[in-house]
Amino acid sequence: MTQTIDRTGRPLFFPPSMDMDDAGMIIPRPFDELALFAANIAPHELFPFIRRLINGTSRRRNHAKWAAVNEQRLLLARLCIERAMTDGTLARPH
Repeated sequence: MTQTIDRTGRPLFFPPSMDMDDAGMIIPRPFDELALFAANIAPHELFPFIRRLINGTSRRRNHAKWAAVNEQRLLLARLCIERAMTDGTLARPH
């Protein structure tokens, strides 16, 4: 499970639960919720969260039960990168 902070300072977890289906696969979050999840992350937490998503995917790449969640981790990382590029998170004054 990957943790970050939302805009109000509360913890957010991805995936939100470790529930498994009948085949023993971890149930991923609905795809339509990923954009909302990315939008709720505190701006100063975007880059650390992206790093944790990618590291988590790398560590669990050979575990079949994480396959769907790993795909979503990478999609969520992409959404976070796109958000950072469009909302000015990359432009910091010196």
